[in-house]
Amino acid sequence: MRLLFSLCLLGLVVAGCTGPAGGPDLPGDETTAARKLYVAKCAKCHKFYDPAKYSDPEWQMWMTKMTKKAKLKPEQQEMLSRYIEDNFRSSARTNDAAGKQ
Repeated sequence: MRLLFSLCLLGLVVAGCTGPAGGPDLPGDETTAARKLYVAKCAKCHKFYDPAKYSDPEWQMWMTKMTKKAKLKPEQQEMLSRYIEDNFRSSARTNDAAGKQ
């Protein structure tokens, strides 16, 4: 539950930042819906956990667990996963890779 909340908290932080509203894979209206879902299903329960600090298998395990706890429908889980991947995980990995060079 903490992981999902952390993800939600990050969504609130990102939503308040200047810059593009969504990633390249989500249309604007879907990004808005995903952000609302993120806040409603994640942030209300726990603090933010940085998805970049988890391996892909660990992240998938937590997403599966939290999807069940949050009672997400399959289409909600897919939208939320794309939103997180587009806005948080891929940018954090890009920043990590740039710092290692």
